[in-house]
Amino acid sequence: MYRLKIIVEDVKGKCYAGYEKRYIEVEDPVVKGKICIYTLSALIPYITAAYRETEGWINAVEVLQCPDPENTEI
Repeated sequence: MYRLKIIVEDVKGKCYAGYEKRYIEVEDPVVKGKICIYTLSALIPYITAAYRETEGWINAVEVLQCPDPENTEI
């Protein structure tokens, strides 16, 4: 299994999960670190693709955004 390190580069507004340029680590099926459910739901398709070594556009994405329109995490 892979170990993925996902880094929060910027928070616009106030993140209710308490992010302040931190990171989480994913080692299937465990997520280590503090993450809000909204951000996790946005990351799951990309985490799954990384574990399956799929090809195509999904692995070319390097920056994601939290779906919260007022308190965005990038």
